Amino acid sequence: MTTLFSPIFQKSALNHCLCFCFLAVVSMLPSGLRAQEMTSTPVYRNLALEGGGIRGIAYGGALLELEKRGLLQPIERVAGTSAGAIQACLLAMGYRPQEITEITFATPLQQFTDGRFLFLGGFNRMAKNYGWYRGEKFTQWLASLIDQKTGNPNLTFAELHALAGKNGFRDLYITGTNLSQQRAEVFSHETYPQMRVKDAVRISMSVPLFFQAVFMDPKGGVHPKPLPNGGTSVMVDGGLLANFPIMVFDDQRYVSGGRILAGPQENRFINPETLGIRLDHDDQIAYDAERKGLAPHQIVDLPSYMNAFYRMVLENLNRYALTPADWDRTVSVSTAGFGPKVKRLSEKDKEKLLASGRTGMLQFFAACE
Repeated sequence: MTTLFSPIFQKSALNHCLCFCFLAVVSMLPSGLRAQEMTSTPVYRNLALEGGGIRGIAYGGALLELEKRGLLQPIERVAGTSAGAIQACLLAMGYRPQEITEITFATPLQQFTDGRFLFLGGFNRMAKNYGWYRGEKFTQWLASLIDQKTGNPNLTFAELHALAGKNGFRDLYITGTNLSQQRAEVFSHETYPQMRVKDAVRISMSVPLFFQAVFMDPKGGVHPKPLPNGGTSVMVDGGLLANFPIMVFDDQRYVSGGRILAGPQENRFINPETLGIRLDHDDQIAYDAERKGLAPHQIVDLPSYMNAFYRMVLENLNRYALTPADWDRTVSVSTAGFGPKVKRLSEKDKEKLLASGRTGMLQFFAACE
């Protein structure tokens, strides 16, 4: 199935000319309109949340600040990957930032590292389902939260779309990685209308080898084991290919009032009504402010070596298509020294991440003034 991401992630030649396409579109605008677009503060209607593991708690602070400024209510669509997919899902279900914060503070996240007969069972799951932990407790937890707002733990994207625009409900877009087809997927009412929302989020947070992979059929249904004759694809964490899904809404149909002029279908449009929020360490945020690429990484032992390797491969892959215009609509939130691994956090640690999210949002708007 063709996905919303396929023009971006599957055509390398297009990646090289994304910035050129944007500049070409802007150059066609009348000078007065260009000035208006570049100087006026847009009303954000689309929100994209990056993956980041347990550090996603920081999104609570950023969302609280957005709500305080009156900028969250106009949001019609939310996209997310991995930890960002969880927060995006709750927003789409009508949860307010304070509710989301209370949920994350009250939830012992280490409960999601589940599995019977942890040692022998882990090896068995690794061999058959390509992951150590089952991830079933996470799915049950999310289904319960969906049920509380909708009365249906098995809500599909089509059913959510029917609710969107009423009582705080929003359309939801979740990324996953299709290992079998070697591509990124975007799950939404447009691409997989009959797919259960909880299954899409479960796929998006399926860190390879840590959580079991998900076996998905062409309609978005999930199965406990592969179907015969290649009837299912192996699905894992969306962060492998689309960790920061800010490009999901770069299409004219997601822009209100026709604010972008028409152009060739293959061009990538930069949607001024999209706001992205991402997580990174302080040194990298400073480098990003000057568009200097990846920050140096000190290697002193095996863990720091693995961290450096991970960042070089995945960060380069996920940053490849980002343009200056993307950075201009991106809020960078400090990870406050925390890593992405799922583990127990104290209340003080959670408060620190929450404050970091709020600070990142304040700094973004201060720079825009």
